[in-house]
Amino acid sequence: MTGATAAKPASAKPASAKSRAAERIQDAARALFERQGIRATGVEEVCRVAGATKMSLYRSYPSKDALVAAILAEDAAGHDAWLEESLAQAKDAEGRLRALVEATAMQVETPGVCGCPLLLAQAEFRDPEHPTYQVVADFKRGAHARIRALAEQAGAQDPVALADHLTIVIEGAIAARGYLGEPRAAAALRESGAALISVALPRS
Repeated sequence: MTGATAAKPASAKPASAKSRAAERIQDAARALFERQGIRATGVEEVCRVAGATKMSLYRSYPSKDALVAAILAEDAAGHDAWLEESLAQAKDAEGRLRALVEATAMQVETPGVCGCPLLLAQAEFRDPEHPTYQVVADFKRGAHARIRALAEQAGAQDPVALADHLTIVIEGAIAARGYLGEPRAAAALRESGAALISVALPRS
């Protein structure tokens, strides 16, 4: 986060103030949603923790659903940026598939992570027409499409099946770390992911 130090025209000051207020609101809401759930958190509590007024919140976000969507969109963009960085050193598509599994396994074995924030949000809003459900579904479809594209580039005989299988073991590992423990869930993801990729790709 950066703050403006140079003098700004008078017309630019309200926009800057709004941006800072929105940032505080979003940070407070994200922490509260993660700790106690979206439905259990009211806008009054978000404002209190953020040190903002309800007017400030609704000026930046026309509804609670809009606030949730903004947070999830930011989480999704952050995940995509992290993943692209994780895959950048791989030499080919097969290497990127394996790097994707390894990067996710490293995330799974990190202590204290309570699960995928997007899936946790979707679990609270099961109506497919709800904006929150749709934001998560769009992100997950994009994640599946990325794996499918890598599978196609790597020459998989059935790229859709490989994408399906890798998606399931990745999501399963994320969910299972709560009861298997992080190291065991990560190890299972590494082993399953490597086996799926090796079987699906043509042998050299």
